Amino acid sequence: MTEVHAITSAGRSHTDQLDDRTRRYLIMMAIRVAAFVGAYLADGWLRWTLVAAAVILPMIAVIIANAGSERRQMPNTYLDDHALPARPEDREEQ
Repeated sequence: MTEVHAITSAGRSHTDQLDDRTRRYLIMMAIRVAAFVGAYLADGWLRWTLVAAAVILPMIAVIIANAGSERRQMPNTYLDDHALPARPEDREEQ
């Protein structure tokens, strides 16, 4: 018996996934810029915390951006292939 998948098991397009990853990366880099500005304006332990965040954020952002496509789950919407109309080749064999 062959598995027939419903269209609902199709994933998102590569362009949509790339746009989402780019958006997440840019948001994290904006947070990094804010951390640098905050480190310039802050004093004491807060300054060093913001500097550490600004140093670590690019590594995290790259890992998230390169995480790749989303994982797809096995669909629970299989079609019953016996319910599908027969192909013309199958009708000739009968």
